[in-house]
Amino acid sequence: MKGKILATLLCASMALGMMGCGSGNGGGSTQKGSSSDETVTLLSWYTEAQMSDVKAGFEKENPGYELEVQYVPPTEQYVQKLTLLMNGNEPTDLFFMCPEVREDVEATDFAEDLSKLPIMDKLSDSAKRTLGINGKVYGLSLDSWASFFFYNKEVFDKAGIKETPTTWDELVEDMEKIKKIGVEPMTAQSEDAGRLCLGLFASNEASKDPEVEAGLADGSKKFSDLYKESMDAWYNDVVKPGYLGQSCLSLTNDQQEEMFINGQAGMMIGGPWSIPDFEAKNPDAEYGTFAIPGFNGETMLQGAANVGIGIAKDGKNKEGAQKFMDYLCSDEGIRCWSDTFGNFMNVSGFDYTVDPCLEGFKDEVAEGKIYWQTVEWPSSSSVLNSYTAACQNVISGVSTPKEALDSIDEKFDEILNK
Repeated sequence: MKGKILATLLCASMALGMMGCGSGNGGGSTQKGSSSDETVTLLSWYTEAQMSDVKAGFEKENPGYELEVQYVPPTEQYVQKLTLLMNGNEPTDLFFMCPEVREDVEATDFAEDLSKLPIMDKLSDSAKRTLGINGKVYGLSLDSWASFFFYNKEVFDKAGIKETPTTWDELVEDMEKIKKIGVEPMTAQSEDAGRLCLGLFASNEASKDPEVEAGLADGSKKFSDLYKESMDAWYNDVVKPGYLGQSCLSLTNDQQEEMFINGQAGMMIGGPWSIPDFEAKNPDAEYGTFAIPGFNGETMLQGAANVGIGIAKDGKNKEGAQKFMDYLCSDEGIRCWSDTFGNFMNVSGFDYTVDPCLEGFKDEVAEGKIYWQTVEWPSSSSVLNSYTAACQNVISGVSTPKEALDSIDEKFDEILNK
């Protein structure tokens, strides 16, 4: 998912090009050893091209200062580089904080606590929780990604569906109506085979308690106990009747989008990054969105706060780092970030523009009503891979839901016993 977001952001940023948020020199690259009066260094998750408008805006507001963007590709390479900085190498003044290093940042006393910044009063709890630990916040995350169901309006019309589903039972009923007209009820790429189950759990459980999975990290809770109800519903109501077929096991993202936008499937889980592809593949298609509903109509969008900028305690230019943070917290800085990256914003009361079909989700994201399991899971990438493989085995008939849950329990045990 992160890879898709970054690819979309890069395209968006390059399209903005030389426009900039602050000055016309935003497209220029920054070389180490700049001749500016004050250089502020940033270990960056995003490329120089992606950060060019933010850099231009900061430099316009702070004459004499220059932001030096030192890009390291995410996720693995970036985490490795940041880990080196945390363990003795000379740190940059600023860095991008990500959930994968929360414990290490705290253990090494690497970063300043940002929890007292005035903007924190406007920031969603999700943003503070994702980049913080034990009441401290080590990164300012201004935006979030979120995903939900897209539905093809022509398919819904043909199936006689007048309104989008608001409960799990209504969703399943609509899938049956779509299947009866000879169309796949939903499509998914192979790596998203189990996304609907995760979304159901988020709406059913995380909507009531965002820390419902916290016990997985210390072994006090079992994955199988938490997910049994959602896994059983996903299997019995969606997989077993063939509403999510085995064809998804070999589909790419491009193929699932083609199926959806051309009316071969009624629904698809995606996000803002999907819309440019839809417009390119079939600009005449009409589609809408809705959140994955829980059993009783609860909703919690799948998503998480994006990486955010933190201040290294031992950075050389503390004054410059603070000036950059002041700019980022300003109305102009927030606007520049929003215009550059085009994501949902985590700042309440901030007015920004998204595609009309996404408008209804803006308040939910700003209020922190988003949830993504890997923020809570230890060794999240490894667990997610095991979870996806287990769901693929269920869809293919190789495993039962219980066997899938047991295999994920074993993965957690393996991680915790290392």
